[in-house]
Amino acid sequence: MSIKAYAVANKISIYSVVKMAKNGTLKTQTQKVEGKDELFILLDETEQPQVLLNTGPADEKAEDCQKAYLKLKIKYDQLQARFNALQKSLSDRES
Repeated sequence: MSIKAYAVANKISIYSVVKMAKNGTLKTQTQKVEGKDELFILLDETEQPQVLLNTGPADEKAEDCQKAYLKLKIKYDQLQARFNALQKSLSDRES
């Protein structure tokens, strides 16, 4: 697997993958591709990408998302009102 593909699959930066490959955390293999040596990540069949999951109930997740959405919506409405007031004051000054 290429470095970029590994980074995308594990949702980490390419820099982090290169760093892990250089310090020996990942098994790598060098292959010639179009006359250039390229580094490839070797995966074990049993190795699974590490994904951190919140193991809470789905209802709690939905409620948390809804609460966060409502907070953001209130903040957005406040900022929109301030923006409109500023635009109105600017247009009054120009007149």
